[in-house]
Amino acid sequence: MSRTAFPTDALDWLTVWHGVRGLAVDAEPHLARRLTDAGHALFALSDDVDRVPRLSGIRNVTPVVGRPEALPMDPFAVEVVLAHQCLHRFDLEQALPQFARVLRPGGCLSASYLIRDDSVPWVRRLAALLRRFDPMAMKGDYGHEALAALDESRYFPEVERRAFRVWRSVSRDDLQNLVRAQPLASHLDEAQLSQLLDQVADLYDGAVRPGESLRLPFQLLCWRAWVSHEELTSPVRLPDSGLAIPL
Repeated sequence: MSRTAFPTDALDWLTVWHGVRGLAVDAEPHLARRLTDAGHALFALSDDVDRVPRLSGIRNVTPVVGRPEALPMDPFAVEVVLAHQCLHRFDLEQALPQFARVLRPGGCLSASYLIRDDSVPWVRRLAALLRRFDPMAMKGDYGHEALAALDESRYFPEVERRAFRVWRSVSRDDLQNLVRAQPLASHLDEAQLSQLLDQVADLYDGAVRPGESLRLPFQLLCWRAWVSHEELTSPVRLPDSGLAIPL
């Protein structure tokens, strides 16, 4: 979730149990640390070799270099696969059976996406202001449409969903910097950008209470997809020493 705090209740919902052995897909170090601080042990998968040194220094994290389409892991290795803000990056026709293969019976794939919530009035006004300059402004492509693939997957026939509200405090400078970072800013001349930023400042001052800052709302969309091994084309069998998760 980058600079926005990951709610503890959402993290607990996604990890399901206490002290799980999990696979974190494309996990940033800060999220891996949150998970291990909560008592979980992780394999942290990344195809970015530069990230490995940052992951290897975290207690109870074992970095794994690779991609979900060809997981270099044994069957039934983990209870939970965690994928935050990343499913859309992968070929899910290949990745979903790989996730199913490494999950123990009774395990789940927990996927999440953080998206901005534009239902709050001041955010709608900000979007309308920016769309005077660019009709596509603040129409973010977060990648969360990839979650729909879980509904269609025979490897994960049961899916649960929850949404958590998340707030991020923003100052006037933060909001103006957010606008500067929009693609539309590069197409405005200095006078136009200055005028727009003044209007953003006015919007902020009109929406904020004295002595406070505005809060930018997000929704954390969370899905838990429960594994079925019946459809794997190459059947895997639980070894005698393997553990099934009690339900």
